Amino acid sequence: MSRYFRSSRKAFTLIELLVVISIIGVLSTLAVISTVRARALAQHNKALGDLKQIRTAITLLESDTGKWPNGCRPNQVANPEVLITGVQAGLLASPVVGDQGNGCFWSAKDVQNWTGPYLNIAQDPWSHDYWFDPDYVPYDNCATKTVQPQTVAVLSFGPNGGALNGYDCDDIFLPIR
Repeated sequence: MSRYFRSSRKAFTLIELLVVISIIGVLSTLAVISTVRARALAQHNKALGDLKQIRTAITLLESDTGKWPNGCRPNQVANPEVLITGVQAGLLASPVVGDQGNGCFWSAKDVQNWTGPYLNIAQDPWSHDYWFDPDYVPYDNCATKTVQPQTVAVLSFGPNGGALNGYDCDDIFLPIR
């Protein structure tokens, strides 16, 4: 009988094993949740950093050509939205001379003064395009945040990708001025 008693004292009971497994499960769940949150925060901060670079690139474009993306005059634009990677935005490649509509145009002199590329960013961390929007209305379609006044901004439509003029709560934007 002493043999049985000694051998059972050296082993773990089923309850002890279940408690240890449960603790390991809870700790690993917490680690996964922390990792997911840290990744989301890193993506948000990366997008914000990219937007700062885009804002600087627009300032350089304006300094060289006197125009904003799409050949629009600064502070006189009500529309259109411009894809940052588009040739006519003038940030990644020299724009083509011509009328872009809505009072926006690239003249031969503007193109001659272009000294870019001013930027080497193509997409946000969620593989969506960045936009320049001269009439952006922050949180326009957002039930949890107060709508802000219209502003000239560069933006990412965030993790959900949104849609042009489909502003929502996860948009990441940076006013130009």
